Amino acid sequence: MHLDTQLVAALLVFGLIALASRQIGTFFTRIHFPLVTGFLLTGILAGPQVLQVVSTGSLARVYFLDQIALGFIGFAAGAHLYLPEFKSRFRTIRWVTLGLVMSTYTLSTLAVYLLSGAIPFMATLPAPARFGIALMAAAIMVARSPSSAIAVINELRASGPFTRMVLGVTVTMDVVVIILFTISSSVADALLGQLGLRFSLVLLVVAEIVMAAGLGVILGKIISLLSTIPVNGVLKGILLLACNYLVFPFSSFLHHLSRDSWEMEIFLEPLLVCMVAGFVVTNFSASRTEFQRLVDLVGPTVYITFFTLVGASLAFDTLLQTWHIALLLFSVRLLGIFMGSVAGGMAAGDPWRLNRISWMTFVTQAGIGLGLAREVAVEFPEWGEAFAAMMIAVIILNQLVGPPLFKWALHMAGESHVRAGRRDLRGLPVAFIFGLEGQSLALARQLNAHGWLVHVLTLKSEPIEEVPERGIEIVPMLDLSPASLEKIGAGKAQAIVALLRDEENLEIC
Repeated sequence: MHLDTQLVAALLVFGLIALASRQIGTFFTRIHFPLVTGFLLTGILAGPQVLQVVSTGSLARVYFLDQIALGFIGFAAGAHLYLPEFKSRFRTIRWVTLGLVMSTYTLSTLAVYLLSGAIPFMATLPAPARFGIALMAAAIMVARSPSSAIAVINELRASGPFTRMVLGVTVTMDVVVIILFTISSSVADALLGQLGLRFSLVLLVVAEIVMAAGLGVILGKIISLLSTIPVNGVLKGILLLACNYLVFPFSSFLHHLSRDSWEMEIFLEPLLVCMVAGFVVTNFSASRTEFQRLVDLVGPTVYITFFTLVGASLAFDTLLQTWHIALLLFSVRLLGIFMGSVAGGMAAGDPWRLNRISWMTFVTQAGIGLGLAREVAVEFPEWGEAFAAMMIAVIILNQLVGPPLFKWALHMAGESHVRAGRRDLRGLPVAFIFGLEGQSLALARQLNAHGWLVHVLTLKSEPIEEVPERGIEIVPMLDLSPASLEKIGAGKAQAIVALLRDEENLEIC
């Protein structure tokens, strides 16, 4: 068996860069910048255009890491779309989403097309090709960042109808963006090939979306079965990543097969397949909690890897040439968000005091947008890297400005509760139940089913039987002293239920 020493060397070098990226990202959070910004900056500095710690050839060898991360981002987007959490605000979510998509996509398409003469890689292309590129850029500019939204909500302990609406719109937009990008990239492919727009192309795009959704459903069922395997969580996480990675070579195989054998090009968008799979597991299986646990387990490592790779692959020279274009596109996107959120809120009948500030919660961008920009870079190598650099510049601006605006909006809406109680990293409320018995476990199951992270605390000394439900943690305690309660963080929980003896319950209070 031949060992690819160059691949091993590239992985070792990139592993060291990723470790540094994690530390730099943590430092950025201390000065109130997003983690993602630190990861991107580390990649830029270590990349072949600045310090040259990693070469262009090494980046090409570890490209499979990029695909693994992209598939995982699709899974995570689907996992966030848990329907029961958004039913109460469905009308507002529907109208605001529609308003945001229509206004942002339309204005962004027009802006990129009108500015194409000033964009170096677009200036020499024919008008249809420039329009196709504008469609893909606009689809990326529609994207939001659920991870950034959840981080801000968690930081401020925010809760209420406005917060639920914002999170619902943000997550729903991931679904819309991937479908919109699938359509836009198919149309752009036809325009760039100067094939024109035909009715058969429309049918092909619809067929591709249906096929991708069908494959996603099958993949979701497979992941549901994998989640039930009684193996170590890390091994399950590796299997999860393997599943999402295999979508990419399958999509490439089908693309080449259809082009060579069937006189048509069928391309199944891998991100759409993975997102549908995550949605199916989350909403139509008994493995939702275990799947979410795996996403949370693997997520931090995947995000560090992906964003650092994006930074290292960034065409920095092109970024410097197009920064003024990026600033203009950033401004156009803000205008589109304001118009769309206000129009959608008014159509839904929401009060003006919320409509006038809701736009501030939809500015952040990160994973999906960066992932789609990278896809364009790979699919269209002639100008894709320059396109990705321009779009990443816009995304970085949004990610710098977005979180502070989001915090300000939650404060103005009166749903910021900084001292109100602890939530986990996903933004889930945390409950502590004292007492391990049938009644406490039944209550824990009910809370867990409604999206709570539950800790059941017990003073029993005998061995604790494993609880089958995920999301319910059994925590043994030696006593109920203030020091012990402080150690487990009980004082910061959103809910405490005491089911011990009266004197012990009183001691907890």
